[in-house]
Amino acid sequence: MPTDLRLFGIRHHGPGSAASLVAALDAFRPDIVLLECPADAEAALVTATHPELRPPVALLVYNPKQQGQASFLPFAEFSPEWQAIQWCARHAAHVRCMDLPMALRFGIKDAVAEALAPPTAPEPAAAAPDLGPEDSAAPAASEPADALEADPVAYIARLAGYADSEQWWETHLEHAPGNADTFAVVLDLMTALREELARPETEETLLREAFMRETLRATLGQGYARVAVVCGAWHAPVLQPELLKKEDKARLKGLKKVPTETTWIPWTYERLSFSSGYGAGVLSPAWYEVLFSQPRAEVLTHWMVQATRLLRGQDVDASSAHAIEGVRLATALAAVRGLALPGIDELQEAAVAILGGGYAEPLDLVHRALVIGEKLGEVPAGLPATPLQQDLAQQQKTLRLKPEALPKPLDLDLRQATQLDRSHLLHRLRLLDITWGQPEEVAGKSGTFHELWKLAWQPELALAVIEAGRWGNTVLAAAATRATARAAEATTLEAVSQLLEDALRADLGPAIPALVARLESIGASTRDVTHLLAALPPLVQVLRYGNVRRTDTQQVAQVVQQLVPRLCIGLPAACTGLDYAAAQPLLERIEASHQAIRLLENSAHAADWYAALAAVQRNAASNGLLAGAATRFLFDAQQADATVTATMLGLALAPAQPTDYATAWIEGFLRGSGLLLIHHRELFGLLDTWLGSLPEETFREIVPLLRRAFTDFSLPERRQLLELAGRDAAAPVASADEVAFDWERGALVLPGLYQLLAVPTLA
Repeated sequence: MPTDLRLFGIRHHGPGSAASLVAALDAFRPDIVLLECPADAEAALVTATHPELRPPVALLVYNPKQQGQASFLPFAEFSPEWQAIQWCARHAAHVRCMDLPMALRFGIKDAVAEALAPPTAPEPAAAAPDLGPEDSAAPAASEPADALEADPVAYIARLAGYADSEQWWETHLEHAPGNADTFAVVLDLMTALREELARPETEETLLREAFMRETLRATLGQGYARVAVVCGAWHAPVLQPELLKKEDKARLKGLKKVPTETTWIPWTYERLSFSSGYGAGVLSPAWYEVLFSQPRAEVLTHWMVQATRLLRGQDVDASSAHAIEGVRLATALAAVRGLALPGIDELQEAAVAILGGGYAEPLDLVHRALVIGEKLGEVPAGLPATPLQQDLAQQQKTLRLKPEALPKPLDLDLRQATQLDRSHLLHRLRLLDITWGQPEEVAGKSGTFHELWKLAWQPELALAVIEAGRWGNTVLAAAATRATARAAEATTLEAVSQLLEDALRADLGPAIPALVARLESIGASTRDVTHLLAALPPLVQVLRYGNVRRTDTQQVAQVVQQLVPRLCIGLPAACTGLDYAAAQPLLERIEASHQAIRLLENSAHAADWYAALAAVQRNAASNGLLAGAATRFLFDAQQADATVTATMLGLALAPAQPTDYATAWIEGFLRGSGLLLIHHRELFGLLDTWLGSLPEETFREIVPLLRRAFTDFSLPERRQLLELAGRDAAAPVASADEVAFDWERGALVLPGLYQLLAVPTLA
């Protein structure tokens, strides 16, 4: 009995193609369906019918020995391939993947790989609904001939009077209701297009088509009565079993293979769209879902009602009357443009006019939710996964941290056991470069007991979890191993101390001894004070968080005990012989260490630190910026009274001091707050007297430099300082005799000024 072979050329992720394919399969009733999908992904398709596997999802095919070699195969509810798999499950038909295995694609020789863009997904570009993944990476060209190379469907679109091939395909094929006869027209169209353009194919495309023909021939040889082939429309004309038999065997012979594994991962509509920069071939996934799932007569109303409801939820004036008028306007726009059904462009334009009052900004929310979509797929826990994936999924379930695509704030109180465990998990994942959560600044009364995160699960994180599996089979073990490895690679005290702080936040008990040992090893050989300054604040944070997170930090305390005296001994010498540019980063580290010393609440450490600051303050060779900051630190810590501080200020501003030194000293002294001058009039008077005694040329030169010192002051502080300066009668004023001013010429402008200011003329 001869085999009945049907070719169904589809557009990947096309709702019209999916509806037409279901109708065609119902009419044809094939015994087996061949899909344009890598052959080594076939085993995973068995689980595609799992009731808890909800699209959008993606098959991740990767090389377990080199996780950088990976490819995502996304599926949505409206993907024709997804519908074909579900149809086969419902009708007990076989399904087979016929595309070139990723094992061979990953193993293509370097010479061929360099000439090709590496595939990231088996879906085509939206403007080329019939192309394979290698074409989706082709850059847009400015020349018409090059444009047709990248998008052959544009040739047909131009003949039909469309500037955009995407719009042409959508209008004539995707907006139409499911029709089984569509595929015969598409096959004839693509056959004529390939003959007309005679476009040379890439080596990878030729390999893929050869493998698909070989799979087709093998399937036909097995005696199936009815065989359906579901592939990108561009490939359909060449998938004939009698074509190029010898050439196909020769082309596929001797190809290198690498091992591959597959797993299902959640996907998002954002990643399915072009808005994310991921060329999966869909401009508007949420709209496509409505187009596929709703009856054609209800599509417009359903979308506009959803838009109205969404805006009303944001307290925007939107009623049922707006929705009705929006549907009418979209229909009118489609009629004017000769369209059988309004597309998403018509709907958005109508929504902007009716719901947005002519402004597009209020409709951004509608675009995100109802054009792109915010949907995240779901993958059941029981499907094949790496041990680390399984452990992470179990912890997410236990801690009630469901992965979601939309950014979501997470507020943690570390005094509660469950929330502390959540914090540990998020910090461990960050050590593994799995950036599910981003910590944010916390301000308020909760202090160190409080953490604020922003969570957003991106599909690519699934690959990061697989890559992290080489460090261990559980999140704890993998994070501890990774932290230990990073410590062994670190060469600076700052890097290891920061890593130790991260490890304590993540509660990596197994890694702490190795990190402390590495810290002691590097610390023993470190002589650079800047490295010691950089290492101290993270270590103090470790000691502080040790109490909050219920971890033992005795070993870290011993390191700090050795570190602080060495730092204090070397600080005065480190502050000498520096110019302004070199002193700035050092001052930032001194400030951080000053805060760390105060947090330690250790009298011995504090005494050593203040003695070091006093040495910096007194040393004439110290940089002015650092000497001024040291004076301020001592005054704020009540280690120097107002009289001593005024003496140091007077010495710094003495006429014998260079102006640049005095200016830098003032900047360091006033850094951060002006309250010091507001509440200590003696200091204010000294600064005021110094400024008033400067020659005009010198004053003009240093004004930009002094402005840096006042930049960080709050507006109320600057206002109070201005009032103080205005009330201070003792402030020296330059005499009129010293100012070269032509009073007669100045008097000529007074009448005009009186008129502009609307004030009466003075007698």
